[in-house]
Amino acid sequence: MLQNEVSQVDVSLISNDDGSDRIAINLLNNLLGGDNAAALMLTPSQARMLATELISAVNRAEVKKSLKTSPNLWRRQGEARPHLATA
Repeated sequence: MLQNEVSQVDVSLISNDDGSDRIAINLLNNLLGGDNAAALMLTPSQARMLATELISAVNRAEVKKSLKTSPNLWRRQGEARPHLATA
């Protein structure tokens, strides 16, 4: 899989002459000093599905990060027994 850092994202709505709409996602990356662009053309339902997946992934990443850094959720390494069993 090809991975590049994206420097700019542009999202726009494109209406065709026949009345159908497409969502255009334009990505600009600076690969080795040159400007390279890629575009995704999605139907509204495809764009909605992508947005839902992106939001879910961001939420998982934020929860994962907060679990790593929160002092209230710190666990001792190697402790395998449930906390309720010790109460």
